Amino acid sequence: MEDGTGARASHAKAAVAFAVLSLLPAALSGSAPSHASAVLPSISPSDFGAPTFAGAPPWSTLLFGAFRYDRGQVQGTYVQFAYDAKSGAVRSILGIAGENPVLYVASMQIAEFYPTLAEARGPIFEAQGYPVSITAHDDPTILLEIRSVTARVVTIELPASAANVSLFSTPGSWPASSVSFGVGGDQARFLLGAGSFNVTGTTIQARMAGSDLLVFKTVPIASAYKAEWRGILDAIRAGQVVAEVDVVATVNGRWVQNSVRYRIDLNASPLVVTPGRAAVQVESTRHRAAIVLIAFDPATMPAGEPMRLSVRTNGSEVRRTNDTLNLLYASHETANVSSYALLPFPGTVMALYLPSFSAFIDITSIPPAPPAPAFDPGSELATIGALFLVSVAAARMLRRREE
Repeated sequence: MEDGTGARASHAKAAVAFAVLSLLPAALSGSAPSHASAVLPSISPSDFGAPTFAGAPPWSTLLFGAFRYDRGQVQGTYVQFAYDAKSGAVRSILGIAGENPVLYVASMQIAEFYPTLAEARGPIFEAQGYPVSITAHDDPTILLEIRSVTARVVTIELPASAANVSLFSTPGSWPASSVSFGVGGDQARFLLGAGSFNVTGTTIQARMAGSDLLVFKTVPIASAYKAEWRGILDAIRAGQVVAEVDVVATVNGRWVQNSVRYRIDLNASPLVVTPGRAAVQVESTRHRAAIVLIAFDPATMPAGEPMRLSVRTNGSEVRRTNDTLNLLYASHETANVSSYALLPFPGTVMALYLPSFSAFIDITSIPPAPPAPAFDPGSELATIGALFLVSVAAARMLRRREE
């Protein structure tokens, strides 16, 4: 056994050795222990929350849900209604996002509509027939579109509880006419692109022109964002907002989307969607300025700190503005530069102003740069040398004590 002096000397040598070894990895790596830069999580169906009804696809989100269509019943996360495959009639349009379902529309009947096909695909239900199509969207605003190639009449019956039915008309503009009404505390609106409305009590006749679009959209009182949605609905009625593209990335490079066009001459669709990056193509037969809403869930397009959002159109960087009201409502006839604003909705939702509707839009969520090295190459050698001198000096001091 070692005596007390020898044991203390051995313990001191071991302490010096551990101290030197613990410092060497930092010196040799050229930096202090680092934190990994932000990495986007992989997307899986379980990321998107549970739907409100059994059997729905697992990617229902706050942006949109998913329909089931079974024996005339169309059921979604946010909306449900009955569809008559023989006549094409739509009945009992219910909003079901709140605690109690709300009946917005008792029935919609399209004259001279001969349906041929009806199917549900995720957040979209579509009924086709010459020369009309019906498209319903399972999103929080209970969105429904009717497109017609030729002129026709759509008869709409509102529930007896409908109040404050008001007609607004601006002939020659798009949309040319709108009808707003309330059900309880909720607000709802019909928009007609080129035709006109006739209102008698709770009966509305929509006289669609050739190549026309009829849109139904609501602002549910149960929504935490009813003021924001009311502002968007007003911008749609004013012709400022012409399309919405809601996108969620899924596994294996795929995505699900809920897209709507508020103009008959417009196309807007995503081309690429991956976590942290999306490309959207917008085209129109008319080169006009307008606004497109583009929305992502937080996992698809992180936008909060420390991430940075980059938006480019046709290769040019788009500036961000915090003046949302001016972007949505001001006249942009003389503005020839794109700009965007982030809206206070769940996820990453932007209003993107485009001076021309022929645009390739590229959106990227950029993680922060990795931290700079704590040591430069010159300091690495100096640190190693200093450690060597410390260890030699400590060894000499220990030998002297032993002697």
